Amino acid sequence: MGATSHDIHVDALLSQMAMGYRPEGFIADMLFPVVNVGKQSDLYVEFSRADRLRRQNTLRAPGTPARKVEQEMGSATYYCNNYALKANVTLEDRENADPIFLDTLINGRAQFVMDHMLLDWEVRLANQVNSGSNVGSYTATASAWTGSGADPLEDVNTVIDNVHFATGVRPNRMVLGLKAYNALRRNSTVRNLIFGTNNGGGYPNTQQISGLFNIEQILVGGAFQNTGQEKLAESLGAIWGDNMLVYYAPSAPTIERPSFGYSMRWNRPGLPNMTVERHPYDSRNKAEELEIGYYQDEKITGASYGFLLTNVTSSGTGI
Repeated sequence: MGATSHDIHVDALLSQMAMGYRPEGFIADMLFPVVNVGKQSDLYVEFSRADRLRRQNTLRAPGTPARKVEQEMGSATYYCNNYALKANVTLEDRENADPIFLDTLINGRAQFVMDHMLLDWEVRLANQVNSGSNVGSYTATASAWTGSGADPLEDVNTVIDNVHFATGVRPNRMVLGLKAYNALRRNSTVRNLIFGTNNGGGYPNTQQISGLFNIEQILVGGAFQNTGQEKLAESLGAIWGDNMLVYYAPSAPTIERPSFGYSMRWNRPGLPNMTVERHPYDSRNKAEELEIGYYQDEKITGASYGFLLTNVTSSGTGI
């Protein structure tokens, strides 16, 4: 008698849902082929494209040796910085967690750390390749892809041709910021070419756009970051902006083909390599630690094999 709702039900967190936020749309790990290296810093060989493409006189006179061909080589350096983060699983967290949810608690902390590691990698690489000074060529669109005079087909084909005729290698990859991707797939001309007259009522996906431009892989940078400082108002922005990058990179590291860039990963037994390290409980801090780290250097190794098109959803004065 006289019981209230609080007497018969104690509020508890729902185990099926929570207002959590995970970054999504990461592409940094797919942008550059990863090269496993044996030293934290070292040299790598740079070959001369001019030597590879220069026609040689192969005619040999009777009784004379074959002409010797030589190739000019240079070198460049890399240095794999150590990137790492960790999070605590405190005594209080462990003791307050129901046994059935203990693994969920620990896995959630590990995922939280991994998300931040991936976010940092994403921003670091996006800042690098979205800088005009780091690519062979760059320009802004003359007419925004969202306007009535937009011609994204011509823009994309022009930048592909630019790299192809400047290097002799046709770009095989494209990176689109989310705004650029949305504008491209919603363009009526693009839709008509893929679905037929009057668009066929659909919007193309990345595979269909790949076929349209004869590009092997299209990556859409859909990740966001909050640039606001802790305890201040959130300032959310798309990491990849409204840019488009076309470039050439092999599917795996090779000395036979050039590449716009590589990710040099120091990978040796005992070194952290994007795996979770669970450190023992520390009685002084009353917590155990979950740590993730790796050693890496992202290098643009062939700037001329990339072309950056900027501001594709806003007015420009370029292509």
